[in-house]
Amino acid sequence: MASVYAALAPVFILIALGWLARNRRIATAEQFGVVNRFGYFILYPAFLFTIVTGADFSNADAGPFVIAVLLGFGAIMLLALGLRLLFRGDGPAYTSVFQGALRWNGFPLLAAATALYGPMGQELIGIVFGPLVFAVNIASVIVLSRWGATRAASWRAVLDQIIVNPLILACGAGMLAQAVGVTQFGPISEALRLLGQAAMPVALITVGAGLDFSALRADGAKVAAACAIKLAIAPAVLWFAATSLGASPLAAAVAAGIGATPTAAAGYTLAREMGGDARLMAAIITATTILSMFTMPFAIGLALH
Repeated sequence: MASVYAALAPVFILIALGWLARNRRIATAEQFGVVNRFGYFILYPAFLFTIVTGADFSNADAGPFVIAVLLGFGAIMLLALGLRLLFRGDGPAYTSVFQGALRWNGFPLLAAATALYGPMGQELIGIVFGPLVFAVNIASVIVLSRWGATRAASWRAVLDQIIVNPLILACGAGMLAQAVGVTQFGPISEALRLLGQAAMPVALITVGAGLDFSALRADGAKVAAACAIKLAIAPAVLWFAATSLGASPLAAAVAAGIGATPTAAAGYTLAREMGGDARLMAAIITATTILSMFTMPFAIGLALH
């Protein structure tokens, strides 16, 4: 267990550095917001396209692993949709609970993947990153279009929101490139790779800068529900799905690690863009990030043993 904590320590140091930089006013919250928006529209799509086009699906575990993770997230999505029965009164707030329960921040796990799982772990995360981000973002856009403050008037309007989402576009383009077998584009590929290299540290630092402890005064029941699903139920569901589908113990441990990650900060950007409850989203991201410093090493250590 100590080795798991040691592998994840650099990730949480970067998150703490982001919080310290904002707290000491090295950069203001507004400036970090601009950086996060730049990441959302430029750095993260470049990273996603690069990792999807570079994924190696020849791994024997690739099929069972990807199917298990997608099915596991499907089960979590159904559970999150069921929460609508509990939180009927406020549609925008519900969208933040949904995103908080479903969204995953792959950067902390990917940054520590080699130390945690060896080279094979990083490959497995790379294989599932694109399809999973693609599916989760489509689900999030649909829920926000249905229950956000700026509701879509029709399914055509929902589709319009999907096809302009930069994360969905990047994943879709990467999977299309994989499907047709054209994954190298000369200088363009190299430029995207360089942009993608900046995505991970920027994402971790901006997560830290975005921690909003005052937002934790938001509705405790909604924050607790999202945290329980994201940090306790999701790792168990994904580990069980991978084990049931015959994935190797290492692949099942990677699946548990994916489930144990905190809620992605991109959820806050999407909440602001599409009429979700941004303050509640900030509270859920803050709570899951802080709690994951304890729950994530525990879940991964348990799965590895």
